[in-house]
Amino acid sequence: MAGVEEWLVKAVMAMYEGAQTVVRTTEDSKAFNVKVGLHQGSVLSPLLFVIVMEMVSRELRASLLVELLYADELILMAESEESLCDKIVKWKSGLEAKGLKMTTGKTKVISVVV
Repeated sequence: MAGVEEWLVKAVMAMYEGAQTVVRTTEDSKAFNVKVGLHQGSVLSPLLFVIVMEMVSRELRASLLVELLYADELILMAESEESLCDKIVKWKSGLEAKGLKMTTGKTKVISVVV
């Protein structure tokens, strides 16, 4: 699908199999298994995220000038507030259909008048 050979996918999956993590605050939590998502702090995580988002968002993107992906952020631009709301709904439902979550609670809307 993304042009990645199956042996490489299996190698990456094997690296993450049985992986555990801890939460650090004033002291470390007990180790727990990570079954979904990317491992925070792994040098491979940003690359894996970009590959996955490229494949997942391919059918959602209209053009690079109005939809930008950066790290785990999504920037949408539109001519009107109504059009922007339509895009947000489209992206949210499209990502959720692929098992991802778009948190709209942190969404910021900036209006620019030219």
